[in-house]
Amino acid sequence: MSVNYESLEDKQLIKLFSRGDENAFESLYFRYRKNLYGFLNNMINDQSTADEIFEDTWLKVINNIDKYRDDGKFSAWLFKIARNIFYDRCRQKKALCEVEFDDVIMDETESSICPEPDRSMSAEELGKYITLGINSLPDEQKEVFLLRQQDFSFKEISEMQNCSINTALSRMQYAMKFLRNFLSSIDNGELAKY
Repeated sequence: MSVNYESLEDKQLIKLFSRGDENAFESLYFRYRKNLYGFLNNMINDQSTADEIFEDTWLKVINNIDKYRDDGKFSAWLFKIARNIFYDRCRQKKALCEVEFDDVIMDETESSICPEPDRSMSAEELGKYITLGINSLPDEQKEVFLLRQQDFSFKEISEMQNCSINTALSRMQYAMKFLRNFLSSIDNGELAKY
C-alpha cells in the first residue's frame, strides 16, 4: 500500500520520519522550503548566508525531530530554529546583523532613488522601494513584518521572539508606520532623508 504523503498532516509526517521514513521528511521539506527560504532571504539580504542558514536549519530539524512536541505548528518550530541559528551567527559575527543601507544607496543612481513626485512608479520600482523600506527596519520589527507575511499569528511570533504578544503587536505597528512614512516620502521625492 502506497502512502500519499502530500495529504498527511505535519504531525503524521513527523511521526513517520521519526520512525525512519525519509519520504515523510522529503514531503515536509518540500512543503516549507519556499516559505523558509523566502523568509531567510528577506531577513538576511545575503544569499550565501541565507543558503547556509537554510541548510543548517534543515540539518537541525533532522537531528532534533525527536524533540519536536506537537503543541503548535511545525512551521513555527521550523522558523524558530532558523531564527535562532541566524541570531547565534549574529552574536558570533556582528557584521552579519548590520544593515548597510548606505551601500544600497551608493549602488543606485540618484534619479532612481528619488523619483519625481508627479512620475508614476512601475510595480518593479515600487517593489524595490518596499524592499528597501523593509531592509531599513530595526531587526525585531523587520522579523515581525516578515513572519506576518508567512501567516504566523502574533502569538506564534511572540513565542519565537520570546516577548509578549503586545510587544510583537507594537513592533508590527511601528514597522507599518515606518513603511507608510517611507513610501510616502518616495511619493514626495524625499527618500534621501532615509
